[in-house]
Amino acid sequence: MCSSATRLWCCRIVMLLSVSAVLLSMMFQIWSYYFSLVRDMDALSVSGPSVGAIVSVCNETLIDTWNIDCSKGARSFFCRADINDKIYVDSTCLSDWHNISLNECCRVMIWILPW
Repeated sequence: MCSSATRLWCCRIVMLLSVSAVLLSMMFQIWSYYFSLVRDMDALSVSGPSVGAIVSVCNETLIDTWNIDCSKGARSFFCRADINDKIYVDSTCLSDWHNISLNECCRVMIWILPW
């Protein structure tokens, strides 16, 4: 039972089991990391643009504002939105959305882009 051949065989089996355990734990870590990356990529691809601000102007009055600061000047409304992300401006105004003419009837929607 305590011969050198038995001890050698036992050491080899222990070494084989420990290497197998290390390889299995490495495979589990790689599998977990891969699926966490896939889950994060899915979350990024699902996100879409969201409305950041809205302003509607007609007949020299502000009809509707949301998340935007507009003040009336001599010939135009001066608007400013505190959005630091990438934006897309959807506007029916003929002028720039920062300076909307008083005699215009238009709507400005500022979209926040997640990309």
